[in-house]
Amino acid sequence: MPYKDLERKKEWERLHRPERLARRRELRRIDAAQRAARPEAPSTQLGGYGFLIPIVAGGALAAYDPTLGMGAGGLTLAIAAIYKKGWRWWVVGSVILAVALFLYWDNQMSAELRSGEKE
Repeated sequence: MPYKDLERKKEWERLHRPERLARRRELRRIDAAQRAARPEAPSTQLGGYGFLIPIVAGGALAAYDPTLGMGAGGLTLAIAAIYKKGWRWWVVGSVILAVALFLYWDNQMSAELRSGEKE
C-alpha cells in the first residue's frame, strides 16, 4: 500500500492536489445545480391549527390526572429543548404544563377546604 510510506503519501498528495480540488469544485457545482432544479417541496402539515390537537389531548390528560399532565408537559418541553423543535412544541408543552399545574393547585386547595370543613 503506497501510504505505508509517509513521504510517498505526501508526494502523491502534492502531485494530485489540483485534480482533487477540481473534482471538489465540480461536485459543488453539480450539487448547486441539483438544488436549483429541485425546489423545496411544500409542507404537508395540517393547517395552521394542527398543534391544537396535542393541546386538547394534554389538557384532557391533565384533567384526568394533573401529575400525568405535568409529566407530559415537562416531557414535551424537554424534547423541544433537546431536539431544538419549533415554537409550536414550546407552546404545546407550556400550555399543558400550565393547565396541569393549575388543576393540581386547584385539587390541593379543594382538599384543604374539605379537610377544614370536617373539623
